[in-house]
Amino acid sequence: MTLRPWRHAALFMAVGTLVATALPVTAVAAPTPPDTHTPSSAAPVLDPSSGALQTVPLRGSTRSFGSLPAMPAAPWDTEDAHAGLVPVVYSEELEVDPFRLAAVTWVGEGDVTAWVRTRQDGEWSQWYELPHGDDHAPDPDSAEGADVRNGTDPLLVPSSDAVQVRVDAPRGRAATDLRLDLIDPGLSSAASPPDAEIQTEPSASVAAARPSIVTRAQWGADESLRGTPPQYGQVNGAFVHHTVNANDYSEAEVPALIRSIYLYHVQSRGWSDIGYNFIIDRFGRIWEGRYGGMDRAVIGAHTLGYNDDAFAASALGNYEDATPTNAMLSAYARLFAWKFSVHGVNPLARVNYDGESWPAVAGHRDAASTACPGARLYARLATIRSGVLREMNIGGDATHGRDFDGNGRADLVARQRSDASLWFWGGLGSATFDRRDRLGTGWSAFNALVLPGDWDGDGRDDVIARRRADASLWLYPGARGGNLGPPLVIGRGWRSVSAIVAPGDWDRDGAADLIARRTNGELWLYPGNGSGRFGTPRPIGSGWAGMTAIVGPGDWNSDGIVDLVARRSNGELWLYPGNGRDGFGKARRIGTGWNSVAGIVGSGDIDGDRVLDLLAWRPNGVMLLYPGIGTGGFRTVREIGTGWNAYDLRS
Repeated sequence: MTLRPWRHAALFMAVGTLVATALPVTAVAAPTPPDTHTPSSAAPVLDPSSGALQTVPLRGSTRSFGSLPAMPAAPWDTEDAHAGLVPVVYSEELEVDPFRLAAVTWVGEGDVTAWVRTRQDGEWSQWYELPHGDDHAPDPDSAEGADVRNGTDPLLVPSSDAVQVRVDAPRGRAATDLRLDLIDPGLSSAASPPDAEIQTEPSASVAAARPSIVTRAQWGADESLRGTPPQYGQVNGAFVHHTVNANDYSEAEVPALIRSIYLYHVQSRGWSDIGYNFIIDRFGRIWEGRYGGMDRAVIGAHTLGYNDDAFAASALGNYEDATPTNAMLSAYARLFAWKFSVHGVNPLARVNYDGESWPAVAGHRDAASTACPGARLYARLATIRSGVLREMNIGGDATHGRDFDGNGRADLVARQRSDASLWFWGGLGSATFDRRDRLGTGWSAFNALVLPGDWDGDGRDDVIARRRADASLWLYPGARGGNLGPPLVIGRGWRSVSAIVAPGDWDRDGAADLIARRTNGELWLYPGNGSGRFGTPRPIGSGWAGMTAIVGPGDWNSDGIVDLVARRSNGELWLYPGNGRDGFGKARRIGTGWNSVAGIVGSGDIDGDRVLDLLAWRPNGVMLLYPGIGTGGFRTVREIGTGWNAYDLRS
């Protein structure tokens, strides 16, 4: 099939004017396997449209361009992001055929930074930097990765008819076969956005129902463009991406945006298919990505080195500064819960990828040096994870921020009374612990200790402690191998606080928080900012002075929101369910006779049943496990250890 040639365009270079003559671009049709997906009768099927690819050769120059306008900094740029780079291409304003996607591609290695601006309805846009990284591609040792072009991430724009491009590269090392690619996704016959293919009932062997998913046929995929047949690997986890386009698209525009990405990945980059397994739009609709079976472990081209171990869903839009919608986050949770159920993935366990360990739901930036999936979406991964647990009928976060050794199980930390040394016991997931390991000495200086989870956003669980002498609050960041890194002060003036609780993400903004009871009985939320500091504290309750213990157990009632459990002076244990904002739902009593224990801890999942538990200690040092049932109550208590009266600050 021969696509439309692009118009003649003049490129301005420092060495003079180069007239680039367009050549027709030919796409080789591949045999089309039988389609295993049948759209529902209510959903219109789009006429496949191959669209058009325009390619503009960019010949680099080593001469000076003189004074050029300053390019705006991208959100992901570091201070030295463009150090050592010089302009090698600065084009004129190019009149071209209408397009909806722009990107720069090249052959082989190349340190390239590119910017484009486009014209829509006679108005020029601002300059946009095109992010790129070698980590979003097929694995190089795969058949698909054998003969591909490198390239930037694509810029998806409203229909445009002119473009200008600038490319910077290290002096004297311009990339080979540098090219500007412009794509028109073509038209479809759909008068309105397609309905999704719906399957709402889970099978007997799958814990979560398959969500509504819009098929490839429904967004108008031209299956003749696909290259090699789909390959299959394993699903051990999932990666979250974003497509880095504008966020103000309409429902009706989504099929064309996905077709643009498909054409770019296949025709411009030389991949066999669209890289993502799924795409999720801001309206909460899930779209089928790579061909091969939505319920199968199709190897994609999304996270270099991990394509055969995990699947990926990309959020349609740019979520570096924009906040993802609740509908999008909910769609992620439904999709991931279903896929995890199909492939037997434990969402509570960390996944070991060839020696690297991340949660089952991870961001692209966890596995690569990239800003993807954007700061705002990355900050909401905890919301997606809790939603997955809820969809799979699993109670709470298994570790509740207590996984120091990275094995996906909750650990225990305590201070030895005799010498003030701090120790941790790695959880084994069967109501037992591994041998103890020392975290440090000299902890007599502290009178409070909590395990907040990943307080500083580095992917490891941390320790926060209050120093006795000056009531300052210190962060001890978690380090590799169950160790602690160098401490730093994160707060002062905490002497008026009589209890510090680590509830998890209380306000559902994606960052771990602290709750403090002041000596006057007021309860205050100290929201974390996800990078080791606090937001503005605010009161969330009063009358808590009579509580003899306050515990953050995580999402104790499995409603997707973290809670508090408190012991009253009469020994009654009460559940105070969080409301996800600044307060509580209706409190209810969940136990009596708790004055017989000397301490209570929200321990995470100790017995490995995927439901949160509580640990308690009798004055004689016997440790008790109170297994949670996921709805606010307990199963039968049992003893799981002795000798714990030799320790305090148990967390």
